[in-house]
Amino acid sequence: MKLGVCAQISEHEAAQKAGFDYIEPAVEDLVPSRPEAEFVNVQKIVAAAGIKPEAFNCFIPGELKITGPDADLHALKEHVTIVCNRAQRVGADVIVFGSGGSRAVPEGFAVDEAMEQVAVFLDAIAPIAADSGITIAVEPLRKAECNIINLVKEGYEVARNASHPAIRGLADLYHVGQENEPYENIIDGGELLAHVHIAHPGHRKCPLPDDGFDYKPFFRALKQADYNDRISVESSWDNLAEQGPVVADYLRAEWGQA
Repeated sequence: MKLGVCAQISEHEAAQKAGFDYIEPAVEDLVPSRPEAEFVNVQKIVAAAGIKPEAFNCFIPGELKITGPDADLHALKEHVTIVCNRAQRVGADVIVFGSGGSRAVPEGFAVDEAMEQVAVFLDAIAPIAADSGITIAVEPLRKAECNIINLVKEGYEVARNASHPAIRGLADLYHVGQENEPYENIIDGGELLAHVHIAHPGHRKCPLPDDGFDYKPFFRALKQADYNDRISVESSWDNLAEQGPVVADYLRAEWGQA
């Protein structure tokens, strides 16, 4: 198991000192609107860093719609092509597809039609991602954040329907907890699991030994799904430098005991 933290590229030093193996930033440093010269500077920062951005999140901006009457597949493919290429150039393997603002179904629009648009989008970008060696991890989001793909089992279904190795699933403990989804859903179809997020499932703060939640059953479910890869802490922090070492040590101990 590799333990990472969702943090900006500029926070790589603090994340490394805290004991994390990698960082997971948003794609803001990779987007097409950032000139190539600026991105080259990002590459230099990453090259000199002790830990790398092995995963990225916030894949598609909210204004670039995947569903609804304003969906623009051509613009989406252009965005994905540049983001995946740049992600590969800084050493990433995974990009998380949450993007609730982009994929949310507009009011009055048919959910079935929207889901078909999501399928078309994933079919179109799968070979683009694969060409850059990137896996797209479909992230289920709680209903308060998006009105489709809310459960791990639904993310698995979307990935399975895509029928391409570059499209896989994700389990996020916070969203699992918010939707009261049973851990069995993580295990069933676990061969599709490509990435994991973790935070306290009640308030989304960083996991701590005295926070009142037992993380071992979640970890046991991951192990039963034969998952032993990256787990990113995606949470709020009071102070990453101070809390980070405690969180990293605690989660590794919980994983070992699960």
